[in-house]
Amino acid sequence: MNIGLNVYKGQVWIIFMVKKLAKIMGETYTLSCKDIGSEDCGFSVTTHSIDEVKKAIFAHARYAHPDKVQDMTEEQKESMLEMIDKKFSSKKI
Repeated sequence: MNIGLNVYKGQVWIIFMVKKLAKIMGETYTLSCKDIGSEDCGFSVTTHSIDEVKKAIFAHARYAHPDKVQDMTEEQKESMLEMIDKKFSSKKI
């Protein structure tokens, strides 16, 4: 049994349920890997808070793009978080 695959399937299920709950709760935030520069990835997260979007996108990146995350400096990670904040502050939700 591949534990990594089971963990990823669990994450996908959780994300699916969060999307459903976010739609019920009203206000939602959506972000994809493409939004932050990873053109070859179709991952997207929708949730009820920007903080949850950040957690989910970094959890996904650690699993799906470990080479990119490992090579990032703290300044680059902070820059990515600022880019996410800017994306949501520049559009009315």
